[in-house]
Amino acid sequence: MEGKQVEIHPHIRGRDVVSDIALGLSDGLVTNLAFLTGFAGASSNITILRIAGVAAVLAGTVSMFFGGLLKARSEKELYQADSRREMQEIEAEPDEEKEELVNFYIKKGLSREQSVEVVEKITENKQEWLKDMLLHELHLHKDQLKSPYRVASVIGLGFLVGSLVPFLPYLVLQSKEQAIEVSVFISLFFVSVAGGWKGKLTGRIAKSALETTAVAALASGLLYLIGRLLAFV
Repeated sequence: MEGKQVEIHPHIRGRDVVSDIALGLSDGLVTNLAFLTGFAGASSNITILRIAGVAAVLAGTVSMFFGGLLKARSEKELYQADSRREMQEIEAEPDEEKEELVNFYIKKGLSREQSVEVVEKITENKQEWLKDMLLHELHLHKDQLKSPYRVASVIGLGFLVGSLVPFLPYLVLQSKEQAIEVSVFISLFFVSVAGGWKGKLTGRIAKSALETTAVAALASGLLYLIGRLLAFV
């Protein structure tokens, strides 16, 4: 359509949601894989392993939910505190705050005259003035804030789904040895997929997938050896 600007290289939509889901998935996969593998190394009772797996899934999901909730709330509260402080400075020292903005625009390549003209226009509206100060001085923008409950739900759900992957073989199979093998195999596969998905945001799909898989394999192997050692204690 004429007059409508089209994005030649569209940005990834829902970047923050994708990142939160990938975080929950990866954490759930790696955490529960390592836990169950380590526990299986110490115990041969499949029933105990199933009970421990359920406890790990529930505890991890609840922990990730409230962890995400507190993190997002803290970010929102910090932004509000910074906004109040900056507004107080604008009210008390308007000339100094204007000069700060002028210097910011000069550093961007504008002349002093151009910078003064831009700042005078922006500062006609105190809310826009505040937004500019927060953006340039503290690198904060209100649009970056996310709903605490949405963040918590996405991360918690991601962890729940991820943690079920290494746990399902212990529910389906009767042999502990088979459960360990199948759990490790499918978990490492899903870990690599989750890592590659997260790496898509930074354009490092292969590197992110390999790094995440290596961490999961190392953690599960280490915990299994520790579990075997504890079994002999």
